[in-house]
Amino acid sequence: MFKQTLKKHLNIKILFDTNDILNYMQLGTIIPILNELRNYILHDLNYFNAKSILLEEDGNPVGHSLVFHDKGKTLYFGHFGVLNHELHKIDLIIEQIIKYGEEHGFREIRGPINIPAIIYGWGFMKEGSLTSLFIGKPVNPPIYQERFFKKGFSIKYEENTWEGYMPRINPWKLKNYDFNDYEYFNPRDWNELMQLKDNFIELQLKNLPSSARITPSAEDFFETYADFVFRYGSESMFFFIKDKIENKIVACGANIPNPFRKDSKGNYNSIVYYTWVVDPKYRRKGLTILMYGATSLLMWKEKIRYASGSVASDNIANTKVAKALGAVHTRTHIILEYKV
Repeated sequence: MFKQTLKKHLNIKILFDTNDILNYMQLGTIIPILNELRNYILHDLNYFNAKSILLEEDGNPVGHSLVFHDKGKTLYFGHFGVLNHELHKIDLIIEQIIKYGEEHGFREIRGPINIPAIIYGWGFMKEGSLTSLFIGKPVNPPIYQERFFKKGFSIKYEENTWEGYMPRINPWKLKNYDFNDYEYFNPRDWNELMQLKDNFIELQLKNLPSSARITPSAEDFFETYADFVFRYGSESMFFFIKDKIENKIVACGANIPNPFRKDSKGNYNSIVYYTWVVDPKYRRKGLTILMYGATSLLMWKEKIRYASGSVASDNIANTKVAKALGAVHTRTHIILEYKV
C-alpha cells in the first residue's frame, strides 16, 4: 500500500492487495458487490493486476477508482465514484489517474471499464438515462464526465442501451426465410461448450467491429464468464448456427442472465443480449433472426420476459433490429479516453 497526503484531512492510498481492493469497490458502483460474486471479481482483479486509488478524508474512504491494464500501452480505469459527488474530490482522483498513467509509461487512459464487465458494465451514464438497477448498467450523475472533459478526456465510444419486453418469434414459421440448410443448437452441457469455445472466440474476434470490443482481453475470460452464465442462467444462453452442407459453425452468440431482477415468483426474468455475430459470407440470409427467434422461444420457457442490449450509437443495422423488436432506447453510456 502506498500513501500520499494531498491536503489537510485528505489522503490518497494506492491499494495492491486484491482483498483490500474488494472492500472499497462498492464506492464506485451502485450494482451490488455481493459475496456470491466475489470469485468472479477476484479473478479479474488478479488477471489485470489491478490497483485501487483510494481517497480518504480524516481516515474515512470517500472516493475510489480502479486502475489496471492488459500488458499493453493503455491504462484502464473503472469503479470510479466519490461520496456526495463533490467536485474537488472527483478532480483529485482524476488527477491521480493521469499521474499514474504518466509515471508508468502508458500512451492513453481509457474508461470507465468496471470489471468484471459482464456484471458491472462500462461507461459513464449520460443525463436522461434510466437509472434502475440492471446488470452491466452503471449509474452516475453527468458531473463525472464533465469533470473528466475539463481534465482533457474525450469520448472514445458511445453505446446506447435498448431494452424492453422480449417478443417470441418462431423463425421456422417465417415465410420469407428458408433455414433448411442451417442447424440452430445450444451446448448440451459445460463439456460441450468447452469443445465449442475456440469456434465461439474465433468468430467473435474476427467479425465483431472495434466498437464492440470495449473490454480488454475479453477472450481470456470465456470460461469465467461462461461459469457465471451457467450459475445464474442456463446452457441455452449460448447459441450456435451450423451450415449443414459445409459442416461448419457460421454464427454464434451469448446472453447474460441478470441476477438483480426477479419476477413475483422469484424467477430471474431478464437477460442482456451480450454478443452475437454472423460470418460475413453468411450475412443477409436471416441468420440473426434465426438466432434471436430460436433463443427467444427457449428464454420464454425459462421464464425470461425482459431483455436489454447495448448497441454502438453509430451501428445502424443493430439499431434497426432493436427497433424492429420493439425495444426502447433507455440509456446511453460513454467511454472516455485521454492521450498521455
